Amino acid sequence: MKDPAAFNFDGDYGREYEDLASTVIPGYKELFVATLALLQQRLPEEARVLIVGCGTGREIKVFAPGAPRWHFDAVDPAIEMIRWTDQLARSIGVEDRVTLHHAFTHELDLSYRFDGATIINVMHFMPDDGNKDRLIESVVERVRPGGSVMLFDLHGDQNQEYFQLFFDAWISYMDLRGYTGQKKERLLNRLAAGIAYVSEERVLEICARAGLKLIRRYWGGLLYTAWLFERQ
Repeated sequence: MKDPAAFNFDGDYGREYEDLASTVIPGYKELFVATLALLQQRLPEEARVLIVGCGTGREIKVFAPGAPRWHFDAVDPAIEMIRWTDQLARSIGVEDRVTLHHAFTHELDLSYRFDGATIINVMHFMPDDGNKDRLIESVVERVRPGGSVMLFDLHGDQNQEYFQLFFDAWISYMDLRGYTGQKKERLLNRLAAGIAYVSEERVLEICARAGLKLIRRYWGGLLYTAWLFERQ
């Protein structure tokens, strides 16, 4: 059983998350630019976008300037992440286009449908006991048919030989990026305690069962992958 308290977004992990993610996730900053570029091809000029697990507000920072007629609903169960996103939106003057929800996705109103949704660095924190399925289902229920869902996640089959190779390479990547010492050891302990890895096949199965059609992988690095889906 994984420990959900291993990653406390209302505590020390939340405070260091932006620097950590930008350092240890391959291609993290460019991922958001690539995601925006795809969404600009898929979404109308005026669109409403659901951001699941808004964290420190990077989607808002990257998407809002490039899509001036989009409205964003930013959802996160961690109040500190909501505050951080609010501060970011105000700092770049787009707060009138951002609606904040201190909630889980399944708690959102169903009276309207979103044109698109992002689920970036969320799913791997949830155990594969129905929680991953419920997350994706809750998003699909809130996206219009034909809408786009962008999923980026840490994954892998720990029973396969490749997993240890890629995990060890990821640790080397951290070293190469200067993420070393106690902070790296703290992260590795959190990964062991709190990450619920599943295979890519399992990720795609969950999404297909919820009503998402895979368009294509569009980003990847070591144990991270991003996929573009269309809501059926």
